[in-house]
Amino acid sequence: MKKEKRKEITIKRSFLKRNYVLCANKELCNGCGICIEICPKEAIIDIPAKIVDGHLIKKPRIDFDIEKCVLCGECAVLCPLNALTMKVDGENISIVVKNEVFPSMVKDIQVAKEEIPVGEEIISEPPGYRTKTKTQLSKCDPKCEIICQKECPIEAIKVKTRIGESGEVEEILDVEIDKSKCNFCKRCMISCPFGAIVVKKPYQGTIKIDTKLCPEDCAVCKEICPTNTIQTKDGKLVVSDEFCVFCSACQKVCPEKAIKVERNWVLHTDIKAGAWLTALKKLTSEETVSKELRIKSLTKKINRVKARIAEECYQPES
Repeated sequence: MKKEKRKEITIKRSFLKRNYVLCANKELCNGCGICIEICPKEAIIDIPAKIVDGHLIKKPRIDFDIEKCVLCGECAVLCPLNALTMKVDGENISIVVKNEVFPSMVKDIQVAKEEIPVGEEIISEPPGYRTKTKTQLSKCDPKCEIICQKECPIEAIKVKTRIGESGEVEEILDVEIDKSKCNFCKRCMISCPFGAIVVKKPYQGTIKIDTKLCPEDCAVCKEICPTNTIQTKDGKLVVSDEFCVFCSACQKVCPEKAIKVERNWVLHTDIKAGAWLTALKKLTSEETVSKELRIKSLTKKINRVKARIAEECYQPES
């Protein structure tokens, strides 16, 4: 069953005692096409962008062919913008991850915090006292002028502050991050002057623009970019690739094919199944797949050597 609303498309299916839900958030999705590239059943439909006079009138969109979709969840795992999510019996996980045929992407964002003692409390088992603690920010400083919140391109960060009588921020109380929206672009981390935020970005790669091919006043790539990676400087487009999430939406909508995005590595949890290598090849290249296989082979050899050494060291005396 498929339902479409103004902000989302939802596919629901029930098999025996299991319930599966795949959801596409229209606001987060920029139609980059990664899901279309990797879908093993070719069940995702590409709806092209509408471009007029070098400006994006409507961004590209996706839809689902429910006759083909098997709700495997590969698209949800690999979406760089968190626009696709899947739930199995209410748990936020894809079938391919649950069945261990696909890895999870290594992506995270953390704000530096520490535990401080605030007193003692009586406990009954075992009888005695226990130190009470509270968690507080360890590196944030009001001098930053709340730069992380200002820099976030999708408003995924909300900073709670205490305002003094002068009307200025005297203390940062908390930094809340909506991980369901965060695309791990690293803008907050790089802009923070105190190193209070650490971000792990799953996709690594390169992005290049041949500005000689760019039509005058064309800004389609800039307008579709979800992380403000592409900006205009002195009348020319420039790229800050440290912020790029390598979704390649800019490359897709460029009318002159002036942009080249390449993904050359994907951070993920360990996996043995071959289905992942098929998707990885579509996402990156044969070279990346070969590199991953070489690393896996080397890791296995190292682990075997370690196991042999450990066995020899702890062998009981006869």
